[in-house]
Amino acid sequence: MDDKTEFETGPLIDWFEIPVHNLERAVTFYETVLETELEIQEFAPGYRIAFLSLSGSSPLGPGGALIEASGYSPAGYQGCRIYFARKDWEACLTRVEEAGGKIEMPGKRIGEGAETAWLAYFFDTEGNLLGLHAPG
Repeated sequence: MDDKTEFETGPLIDWFEIPVHNLERAVTFYETVLETELEIQEFAPGYRIAFLSLSGSSPLGPGGALIEASGYSPAGYQGCRIYFARKDWEACLTRVEEAGGKIEMPGKRIGEGAETAWLAYFFDTEGNLLGLHAPG
């Protein structure tokens, strides 16, 4: 008999944070690219946050936020990479440059058969390298 709680058997990824230097600029970028609205909040003194509301988010994840705080710095190529799953990945990629970001790798088809997907990389306005991913 398996007595694990729902939390222990939920998604492997629960939360992510995207470090930013300028939260207002980053919010404008992500609102444009992801076609969503974000609200800036002061989470604690010197620690500002804008929650990313992800489709299907629940208390068991996944979810995330843009973070502006001392000690947080965009990682470029050096850090973990977050991939946004978007059916409209091509439109998102178009909006990246319109919003002040930079396309690092345009859409590339990867895999074969049922495993085929599209993958693209972009830099946000803060210097974070992120990805877009969609079944293909």
